[in-house]
This record gives sequence, C-alpha cells and structure tokens, in this order.
Amino acid sequence: MKTYLAVLKKDIDIKNLNEELKKKNIKPAVHYKTIGVVKLESEKPVSQKDFQDYFLSVEEDKDDLTI
Repeated sequence: MKTYLAVLKKDIDIKNLNEELKKKNIKPAVHYKTIGVVKLESEKPVSQKDFQDYFLSVEEDKDDLTI
C-alpha cells in the first residue's frame, strides 16, 4: 500500500471528501489540520486530477518530509 500527502484547498467539507475517498477505496490515514494536509493510503495511484475540488496537490510520501 502506498502513502500520499495531499494539500487541502481552503474551506473543504471533510465529510464530503471522506465519502469521495471511500468510493475510490482510498483510506484517509491522518488529517493534519494545522497545516492543511491529509495523509492517504491506497493500493492504486492517487492523483490531484481525480480530486480537483479538494486538493491543491498530491504527492507520494517518500519519508523525507522536513519542516
């Protein structure tokens, strides 16, 4: 299973997002509210194009995140 980090757009309804993710068999693992990022887990690739209403960008997590 691959892990992705997605940057949320402002004023997103998280309940609607979770429903959309569930339809596509994508598990929202963690929601970092302070920085507006969601960690996703999926067997299939996740693309920002599939969620243009919700995400500014989606990147595969490479365990090299630094702040």
